[in-house]
Amino acid sequence: MYIRFLREDFDEATGVLTIRTQELQRNFLEEFASDMGESAEDVGDTDTPDGIVNYVLAKHAHHRMRTIQVLAGSAVLLSIPLMATGGVIQKAHAATLSASMLSVKHEVYLRSQPRLWGYDRLEQLSAGTTLRVISLVNPTWFHVVTPDGQQGYVVSHPYYVEPVYETATAVAAAPVATVSSGVVAPSSVTAVDNLPPGVSYDYYMSPLVSLNATRDQKFEAVLRVAKSKLGTPYIWGHNEDRGQYGFDCSNFTEYVYHHALGYLISSSSRVQAADVGTPVPVDSMLPGDLLIFDNGGHVGIYIGNGQMIEQGGGLGKVGYLRVSPGSYWYNHLTAVKRMF
Repeated sequence: MYIRFLREDFDEATGVLTIRTQELQRNFLEEFASDMGESAEDVGDTDTPDGIVNYVLAKHAHHRMRTIQVLAGSAVLLSIPLMATGGVIQKAHAATLSASMLSVKHEVYLRSQPRLWGYDRLEQLSAGTTLRVISLVNPTWFHVVTPDGQQGYVVSHPYYVEPVYETATAVAAAPVATVSSGVVAPSSVTAVDNLPPGVSYDYYMSPLVSLNATRDQKFEAVLRVAKSKLGTPYIWGHNEDRGQYGFDCSNFTEYVYHHALGYLISSSSRVQAADVGTPVPVDSMLPGDLLIFDNGGHVGIYIGNGQMIEQGGGLGKVGYLRVSPGSYWYNHLTAVKRMF
């Protein structure tokens, strides 16, 4: 069910953030696209609560939240528990969410389901255990593989896990063993010292081009992946797995750079605006640059000739929009980020 956020109130004593909402009687893109476009982040979907969690954590990072409560009138639509320590998504947590390898900091349970209740504990993982990330299920849970090939879920909170950033030398000296999915870490990789800010490299991805490809080759790879998703419908919620049937704006840009170049970046538009890529002047934008609108309200990828490819933007799907001087989106452009 689509809902529009009317008011958000935080109770410091209880750690509960209450979102008061109104049910939308028709598709929110039809209702809001004409004046707000895809950047209307005060709209949510109760069927994809991870999108609501991501929105809250990105917007209210200064609060130490324990629970998100979503109300419609006096009815409770959702009550989403966060970590007891507050569930605050700060820069360290944002980095964790984009990691391809994790190290256990404090003992944590590997679970058969991404939840904190039920009889689904598989084993207790000791500090120092290295985990390979299969996917980020939502901002609270990772789907992982243990060194002995056991698959399961662990919480993403940085108290329990932290990202492992392997160097080319380290990977070459000690490659990760084969796991049950049949994926093997490469025995050597190109040095990644020249990655842009907010980007790490996914050693388990087979991107279209390598890190030492030319700029033109990298852009062609980005364009090829982006165009392969033309027409994919808009679905709000930052989870790359949804790339099979839907994206939101920043989920789309994350997907494109990941599959084209092997980049791992945050799928939050606010984090992409603040921490991802090297800022360059607007009049210096080049094809392949990440475009930031309204300080992270919307994002897209510049493809040249005054156009970008993006998800949403009033279209309700992946498509092209003008970003040439005088256009609506050019007037809302607040940053250009160089990604290669």
